[in-house]
Amino acid sequence: MNIETTKTATTQLLNEYYQISTQAIPTQRAKSEWQDDNKRGFFLGIIQEGETSHTTQLHDLLAANQFAEQQEFSTKVQLADSEHPRTFIDEMFEYYILPFHKNYNSSSSCHTPASSRAPSRTNSAGNISNVPKESELSHRDLKNAVEERDVACLFCWEGNKRKLQGAHIIAQKNIGVAYNESPILLRAGLAQKHQVQNGLLLCSGCHIEFDSLKQYVDVVDNKLVVKVVNETNDPTSEKHMNWERAVRNLRALRIANEEDWARIDNRQAVESNGEMALYFVLGDPTLQPNRDALEFHKTACLIWRMAGGAESDDEYCPYDDDGCTPVDYRTIMKATQMSLSIAVRQFVNQQSLIN
Repeated sequence: MNIETTKTATTQLLNEYYQISTQAIPTQRAKSEWQDDNKRGFFLGIIQEGETSHTTQLHDLLAANQFAEQQEFSTKVQLADSEHPRTFIDEMFEYYILPFHKNYNSSSSCHTPASSRAPSRTNSAGNISNVPKESELSHRDLKNAVEERDVACLFCWEGNKRKLQGAHIIAQKNIGVAYNESPILLRAGLAQKHQVQNGLLLCSGCHIEFDSLKQYVDVVDNKLVVKVVNETNDPTSEKHMNWERAVRNLRALRIANEEDWARIDNRQAVESNGEMALYFVLGDPTLQPNRDALEFHKTACLIWRMAGGAESDDEYCPYDDDGCTPVDYRTIMKATQMSLSIAVRQFVNQQSLIN
């Protein structure tokens, strides 16, 4: 069978297995609580957007009735019991989603991933070809390099340096399980996660949207352009209206900031074809974002959308600016709630004394 025939046959087998015929985007749920509509949407996303080998593998599992056996083991069981083989859904999640969805933690623990080499702060992230193999770039190297290359947020053109962050395409993650980055980087032809080709300069708001798989970079007319994910197929729904609003707001921000940057490179907030192009102040093509990595991120966005676009099971635990120290938001939230509770009690006591 050619790939189009395989896709059609796989979709039919998948529909027979799940017996769900709706064209709507599934209900948003955390992955540990995915139901049949989320799983079906996830696999349909792989059929439509994923690699040929994975579509073929899914077809073979369905045709041989091995798919049903794999679904008996939940993700939680897989994580808890290392002796069980990984199911296809877990393998595909780790391949397509986990490297690009920074907000998704598959474990309750949160720590800085182990590195085999100590970071060096003396190397230039832009000069990756001259970096010795034993040296490893840091998050700060990446941020410095994308600041020099991009100057402003690539998406909305925010220029306030205090609001700008060095974002990773292949995400730098906090997860409590072994995470082998090398094959993921090799897929895109990258040597290190902190090199400039794996980075984008984004404001904090655009960074969150990009890492949550809600914005991605596409290629149109050989130009890189920013896209906003439409999370629904229903043009009358509130989600669709939110998508239209998000696109309008992004365009409005670019138009508002256009005058500040147009004198530098004659940029346009919106191209003649309606797209919002990315502009790089430092025009060296060898330093621009890796297009393979961007394509993988786009694929993750589209598959994640079809699965329901659910957020993580655990709270987001980001790195600080150095990429070294995770922020313990649970402790911060508890401390804030306790302080607020004490303040309320003190206020009530003062009012009682006054009265």
